[in-house]
Amino acid sequence: MDDAKQFPLYAGGTLVGLYGLIKYFGKEIVNPMILAYMGVGGSTGIKGALLSLSNGTLEPLDERVIVHVKIAMLGVDFQVTVLDVISLMLSFVAVGIYVFTKNWIYNNLLAIIFCVHAIQFIFLGNFKNGFLLLVFLFFYDIFFVFGTDVMLTVAKNIDAPIKLLFPRNLSSSPPEFSLLGLGDIVIPGIFIALCLRYDVLRTIDANKLKELVKNGHSEEIVKIMQKQAATAPRPYFQGAIVGYLIAIVTTVVVMFIFDHGQPALLYLVPGVLFSVLINAWRFGELTKIFEHSEEELTAKLTEEKPEAKPEKKEKD
Repeated sequence: MDDAKQFPLYAGGTLVGLYGLIKYFGKEIVNPMILAYMGVGGSTGIKGALLSLSNGTLEPLDERVIVHVKIAMLGVDFQVTVLDVISLMLSFVAVGIYVFTKNWIYNNLLAIIFCVHAIQFIFLGNFKNGFLLLVFLFFYDIFFVFGTDVMLTVAKNIDAPIKLLFPRNLSSSPPEFSLLGLGDIVIPGIFIALCLRYDVLRTIDANKLKELVKNGHSEEIVKIMQKQAATAPRPYFQGAIVGYLIAIVTTVVVMFIFDHGQPALLYLVPGVLFSVLINAWRFGELTKIFEHSEEELTAKLTEEKPEAKPEKKEKD
């Protein structure tokens, strides 16, 4: 919950920092920094994709350590493997192609890959935190789009795959595009992913699973979980998708009517949250969805207690 409360502050600080750099040093200084950052950060996603697609054949390369840095006093402990280096090279090649082509289709391809990786990487544990995060970002987006020129200035001046581009007039010079920031995909996306996981958890036969846990049938448990993930009804997930689609269409329509950039979360947050509330009301789960975290629900199914949290001495 602390992370949900602090996220808009960190996001706002980063946005204002980029705005200041653009205003006082120019986008020529900022864009190479962003591209270098994306080159390094993108290597993590490429590594994950390579490991997933290689069916284990690349794991030996990920075990061959080239550099191991450990500084106990600073809490630093990281390793660089052969696969890390390969992934970094591929990532910078991908960014290099973008720099030389500046093709909007390739931009969108890279942006979608970043979105998928972010949705896999960022994990919301319960609806309470999800609602809190989206409500805060609802007001955050309104303020930075309507209250200041910060958001639009940063979005228009950063030349990197941090947004989806939709052509409005390719014959003009330069071509005109409408854009959708990746945050407007990732933030609702991690909440929609939570809805999908909840759909699966709520359909599991708890008694059967408890019996299998007692008897140590781990392989059978995995099969049940895989089957439920593939066949479980998905009302919360499907409702959230429909809410997102209606909201994004509304955003585009309003943008064309008023000919002004819109804070997409102004429409996306209500679209997604109300879809969940409507489904929760239909199934009589309005209080239930806010009662437990995923860890607690899983612990109930397996008759285990959630791991005790240490006393909070510093920020999460």
